[in-house]
Amino acid sequence: MVAINQKTVLKSISILGFLTAFHMSPAMANEHEVDCAKHIQDKVAWDSSGHTKWETNNITKLCNGTTVAKEPGECFDKVMNGHVKWGEGDKWEWENALRLCSGTNDSDQTISCFQKLIHASTPWNEAILQCQVKGSKFKSSNYVDMQ
Repeated sequence: MVAINQKTVLKSISILGFLTAFHMSPAMANEHEVDCAKHIQDKVAWDSSGHTKWETNNITKLCNGTTVAKEPGECFDKVMNGHVKWGEGDKWEWENALRLCSGTNDSDQTISCFQKLIHASTPWNEAILQCQVKGSKFKSSNYVDMQ
């Protein structure tokens, strides 16, 4: 027979409390972010070679904060394949497209913001920063050189 003592009960309660707190953590994806990932994984190419298998952390970054599941993927796809000019050309590094589109709820608005700033002679890296969704994980991160 198993003896249950106070120490065992306290350990069990502590573990359950930790697991509950972890499960309810705000850092976990909401339903929009989960749906966003479903719209992207195996459907949207992350590079110019057509690879559609995304690394989990990249898809999480792209979907982070969105409330309109299809928009981050549409934004990314339009930027990578829609001939969005960044100054010297329209071929994007996927990291920069991810930074611009991360968490967007309106792909057209995000891209339009970027294009307006580029037409106003704003450097592309600054235009990305200015057009990112507030709260994006990339707001203060370094950018990747387009060349």
